[in-house]
Amino acid sequence: MTVFGLVFRVDDATGRLFVGVTDPARRHEMDESRLTAALAEAGFGDWAVDPREMSLLLEALANEAAELAGREFPVARRMDGSFRLTLDARKQAATLRVTPPRGGQVVSEDAVREAIKAQGIVHGLDEAALFDTLRAGREAPAEAIIARATPPVHGRDTEFESLIPKARRRMPHIDERGRADYRDLEEVPQAAPGTPLMRRHAATSGTPGTNLLGQIIPARPGRELAFAGSLRNVAPDPDDPDLLVATIAGAPVVVPRGVMVEESLQVDKVDLSSGNLAFEGSVLIRGDVVSGMKVTASGDIIVNGMVEGAILEAGGDIRIRHGVVGQLHPDEQEEGKTRPTASLKALGTVSAHFLENARVQAAHVVVQEQVVHCWISAAHTVVVGGTGARKGQIVGGMVRARELIECLLLGSPTGPHIQVVVGADPELRDQLQALEQRIEQQTHLAEELSRSLQFARHHPERVAADFQRRAANTLVEAQGHIRDLGLEKDSLTAQMGRCEGACILVR
Repeated sequence: MTVFGLVFRVDDATGRLFVGVTDPARRHEMDESRLTAALAEAGFGDWAVDPREMSLLLEALANEAAELAGREFPVARRMDGSFRLTLDARKQAATLRVTPPRGGQVVSEDAVREAIKAQGIVHGLDEAALFDTLRAGREAPAEAIIARATPPVHGRDTEFESLIPKARRRMPHIDERGRADYRDLEEVPQAAPGTPLMRRHAATSGTPGTNLLGQIIPARPGRELAFAGSLRNVAPDPDDPDLLVATIAGAPVVVPRGVMVEESLQVDKVDLSSGNLAFEGSVLIRGDVVSGMKVTASGDIIVNGMVEGAILEAGGDIRIRHGVVGQLHPDEQEEGKTRPTASLKALGTVSAHFLENARVQAAHVVVQEQVVHCWISAAHTVVVGGTGARKGQIVGGMVRARELIECLLLGSPTGPHIQVVVGADPELRDQLQALEQRIEQQTHLAEELSRSLQFARHHPERVAADFQRRAANTLVEAQGHIRDLGLEKDSLTAQMGRCEGACILVR
């Protein structure tokens, strides 16, 4: 084949391409780019060029003294495609690298499969990856992993599954308008005796794998772990040793490899992050209770910090290490009056360092230093500043107790007036006042009905036909209510009585 005055001859035995010059007169037209174009034009553009022979040919063309007649230059050779198959050291992956042909034959699938067999690969061959790599390797170098071992699934260590709802995932209450109240979260997790708290899942041995040579890859067994020792107030279920159950009522607390039940709920503080707390038992608060929050406990409530304008209700005592500082807000029920934002209610004793703008209801109230603008109602005693104390003043508000109100200083010359009442149970007094209001309402109703009936008897034509019957029935019902309420009033009055020895003691 002759192109641009060059003749091309292929030696089939060696696969070499020889180039000769048929038209020496055109030798000056030849340079490297034209020679490369001639190779492509002749159909040898993808053959592997020998740079040394190409340089010799270009030098001969440039040298007019060089004899070109009968000379041939082996400038290129035909090369078949090639491949290399390698395995990693652990025999878990095989990589195929394919080099495209340079004028020769493409890599055959049969040749690759023979190499796979020779390497001993009998497991994990990826047929799709093999096909794609061979196809891509026809035009450009290609490399891919064509076989992978099946890895072992190592055993799982013993797992400890908590069966306790997670308090930190508690959701806020959504009202009818779709607004979220982040103070009123769902209830704090609590446990009763026998409540399942934690499930132990035994370790697993795992599943072995297989390498490319078909050999087993052993799996690592999981670590077997037992429940931690000294777990308080829990025990394995009698019928299931892998299940921990509560032995008392309280607050469950997850610990490494186990769970415990605390007789009291313990929190760092009460704010929007904790939400309102309601607990069957005692509550220990290490920090403060911020304004607007509510804590309810069937046992004691212990606060090591401050209480702001919050609500605390306890079936036992309320003990506050520092003090209570509320605010006075307008009373929504009684116009012109104010209401403290802080409210403490306990069946036992309420004790604090000081109280300010708080409503307190308890059996006993004990304050170390000062009570300012508070509404206090005690079934037994109120003591502000105990024996030997240097402070103990009550300023403003109202203080009521059945047996004793004791303080060092009562009132203030410059402060608002204060109301102090002893000798009767404040709660019974409130009930009696409410009862008297109901009696007054029923009495007023009976009087109105009596006047209406009298009018109807004198002017029957001016009322409905069944008016007298309905009014008479209502009057009888109202008179019955008055009698029942009167008996209840007599009972409350008898219960109240005067407490012998009740006094107000200002030391």
